[in-house]
Amino acid sequence: MGFAPDALDELPLCNRCNDTTRVNAEVCSCLLDIYTRHQTKELSQLLNLGNENFETFSLAYYDGRKIDPKAGTTAQQNMEEILDICKTFAGEFGKHTQNLLFTGGTGLGKTFLSSCIAKTVSEHGFSVVYDTAAAMFAAFEAKRFGKGDPEQLERECNRFFGADLLIIDDLGTEMGTPFEHSALYTLINTRLVHQKQTVISTNFSLDKLRELYSSQVYSRLMGNYVEMTFFGEDIRQMKRG
Repeated sequence: MGFAPDALDELPLCNRCNDTTRVNAEVCSCLLDIYTRHQTKELSQLLNLGNENFETFSLAYYDGRKIDPKAGTTAQQNMEEILDICKTFAGEFGKHTQNLLFTGGTGLGKTFLSSCIAKTVSEHGFSVVYDTAAAMFAAFEAKRFGKGDPEQLERECNRFFGADLLIIDDLGTEMGTPFEHSALYTLINTRLVHQKQTVISTNFSLDKLRELYSSQVYSRLMGNYVEMTFFGEDIRQMKRG
């Protein structure tokens, strides 16, 4: 009837691993592609991964003329340095154990750059979890006090500890209870011990973080994170204007 000799043979979808998902004990690219698609879909529910990437990040919103007396540089020069650090962090992810701490007011690009990092790292096949501090601690509290499905809460909380990259947005907006402070220390310290990388963004200054959190938390942040201060005009207001 004109069919090829192998028409009834069961051919693999992937010729590299023959659908075993492994090549020399390593995860095959076919399975990594599936991971990436599902992960991108999940992240896109919280982040605008379609439009927010390093190529669309514009330095034009930052003043390149006025020197900030405290920083000794302009807002544009400051963001050029921050952008280079973020590109290197995302592009060389997994080769180092570096962590990032974004500080500064609202509307200065912290969440945008977090999205850029998440998109790049995810495309390279690493697991990425993004959430706000308030939502994250709410999950820890629900698990601790049995406010929900135990298995689902266990899986959700384990993701914060086990992800290759964890991005915590808006640190400091949580209630600030002793339980949350303890949970934050446990999370940060555990990820450091297991050399899992983390990006934290907050609208507060370093002095305010020292007031809000224990000396143990502050010490971990200062000793193991590259701190970058964002300053300039609120970009959201500039766009609305």
